[in-house]
Amino acid sequence: MTMLLALSAYAASAQTCYDGMRKSKPYVSIWGYPRPQELNLLDREYSQSIHFGFGMGLNVFDYAQIEPTGKPVFIPRQGNLVLYADLTQVKPGFNINAVMDYRLLRNLNLRFLPGIFFGQRQLDFYRKDTRSLIRSVPISSSYFEFPIALKYSAKRFTNFRPYLMFGLNTRVNFSNTVSFDSERFIGMKKWEPFAEVGFGFDFYFNYFRMSTELKLSKGLINCLSDDTAPDYEYLRNSLKSLRSNIIAFTLSFEL
Repeated sequence: MTMLLALSAYAASAQTCYDGMRKSKPYVSIWGYPRPQELNLLDREYSQSIHFGFGMGLNVFDYAQIEPTGKPVFIPRQGNLVLYADLTQVKPGFNINAVMDYRLLRNLNLRFLPGIFFGQRQLDFYRKDTRSLIRSVPISSSYFEFPIALKYSAKRFTNFRPYLMFGLNTRVNFSNTVSFDSERFIGMKKWEPFAEVGFGFDFYFNYFRMSTELKLSKGLINCLSDDTAPDYEYLRNSLKSLRSNIIAFTLSFEL
């Protein structure tokens, strides 16, 4: 009898201890492994409607469309030739932005991410008949950008949450003028709108949230301006339109 009473007391104390652990540490077994404890227990993404932060990342500029005129242009000392252009060199750029996030619904946020954006491309112009190189033109782009996006998040799983984003971005090019020093013989428009779509992952920590995001930006207008350097008008005249294409990877931190 004494042994039975001792076993009953031990089982009751073990159950009490187990209940206390279950309340203090919400572990759930998944495929035989314990589920990690959720961090950021105050759940600040729901207790506060507005969040702030900053982001930084890398990008690659491209052209989604390079459309030649297909008409002969006059080239000094070479005569009338038909030219076409090709993007032959892309150099990684970088971007820095602020983050202002407003929660519209439980899984839907409105985001404003102003920042600066740098990148470089190179256009090579060739003769259509002989495919020989006529001129290489580096195009450095430096933008102020003002993206507005909607972010739709899936259900949070412990400290991990995937999301999708889409929106519009207006970029102001403050390096759009022609320059002999940098051999930028054709100019770009100052204002350029973009449509953007991407996906990312939120990772939760005790005092902040880190996000990784991959985003595609598609230029909506012809970004060529009518500015040309003297004696290089034939480069601009050989092109009908250019449309920008940008892929950016960004790492951001929010409180």
